Amino acid sequence: MRKVVISIVLMLALALPIFAFDGFADIFDEPVEEVSLVKSEKGGFGITGSAGFSLEAFIDKSNPKDTMIDVGGGLDMDLSWRGSIVDAKASFSLRPSLENELNWIDVFTGLSIATFFEGGRVEAGLLKKEWGSGDGVHVVDILNAPDYRYGIFDDPLAMKMAEPMLYTTMGWNKSSFDLFYKPMLIPMVSEEDPNGRWAMMSDFKDMLGVIPFPEPFMQQISMIPPETLEDMVEINRPDTQDLSKLANYQFGGRFKQILGPFDLGVIYYNGFHYQPSYYLDIAFPKVNLDVDFTRAQLFGLEATFVTGPLTFMAEGGFWLSEDFKNEDPKKFNNRIVYLAGVGLLIPGTSVYTSVTYNGHYIMDFKEYNPEDYLTFNVDMLQALLSSGGKGYLNTITLALEVPLAREKVFIRVAGTYQVETQGYSLLPSVKWNISDDLVFKASGRLFGSIGEGSPSIFESWKDNSSAKLEIAYLF
Repeated sequence: MRKVVISIVLMLALALPIFAFDGFADIFDEPVEEVSLVKSEKGGFGITGSAGFSLEAFIDKSNPKDTMIDVGGGLDMDLSWRGSIVDAKASFSLRPSLENELNWIDVFTGLSIATFFEGGRVEAGLLKKEWGSGDGVHVVDILNAPDYRYGIFDDPLAMKMAEPMLYTTMGWNKSSFDLFYKPMLIPMVSEEDPNGRWAMMSDFKDMLGVIPFPEPFMQQISMIPPETLEDMVEINRPDTQDLSKLANYQFGGRFKQILGPFDLGVIYYNGFHYQPSYYLDIAFPKVNLDVDFTRAQLFGLEATFVTGPLTFMAEGGFWLSEDFKNEDPKKFNNRIVYLAGVGLLIPGTSVYTSVTYNGHYIMDFKEYNPEDYLTFNVDMLQALLSSGGKGYLNTITLALEVPLAREKVFIRVAGTYQVETQGYSLLPSVKWNISDDLVFKASGRLFGSIGEGSPSIFESWKDNSSAKLEIAYLF
């Protein structure tokens, strides 16, 4: 656990604002969880899951013969028990591959113990939840940190970290109320190895190359051997014990109300940004990189409006930072997040398409000053590494699903484009339900940027385009 948790505070992550892709796959699939407030009459023990095999080719564009093949697959299994008072569920996943090291958090993927009361339920364990009205993309879904160790792919559950959580849901008439409490901080995780396939930034020298330092300063940097430069960097960061303290508690609530064709929600969250903040202090021959987490409160709204074949979606929120006066350069500023989308089920067909626009705006943002080129704050550094130095970032997500052969075959395409960086990702797939318990799938992942672009997660992963074949037996 220590190795995985601490990896998120390595400088290779550099606070890239990749929250825009949480829940990317549920554009097509079912929501992460559907919670019933009524106790099931069926009891006993149950086992469900899948066993499969996959081949993924990471394409070498310069020499196709050097394309690497990763053998994967394995076993996913849910064990459940429905008793007279308590329901319990444990989820396990054994998916070894030639490329990825297996960690215990990959094996033990969830635990839920739930009991019911009149009009509601209480649940505790290692949980994965989802908030927000967006179609596959959210800006107010703050319950689970994202997992980007293996890039971006079409499995919403796998791209969330299960977290220790107490969660209760109450419902009456057309209203519902959710409350949760988390006793510790689990931030986003990413590739541990700075030279790994899914690393977001390879090394410290690459990071300095992104910052528009004056030419004389860059010439001095270029003369320093990479090993010497790394030795000059001192990283100050919290360890696992710091993150596990009760002082890092988080809690929140959501009230939802259905009013005719509108489904409205109000959200409050008191916790942390799951992205670490990085404060860079350069005073050669010493460089300090202070890693910390910013406590903040989110005041959010979500809304869905359905009319005929059209579904309109909106989310918005205001992050009130603990440094709301913008006095501490080591803490994130206040920020606004927003999302608007529309989905269309084409009349007379089962074809579904959607488009979503989302982004964030950092308040009181200070742009990088070339005349004061060694002075940074955490928002400025984040912007230099992810949005071309701007205090805002906007993303467009498009999706299309075409069912064929009486909905036994599904052709799906989902793509994301970052406006400021010109970075993009494309996730095409064909899924064939051969029978009720046998599924074949062919999919691909394509990353890059249009033109030269600016530094972004997609630019970092431009050499990771792949094609994958997999088959799974469901039980």
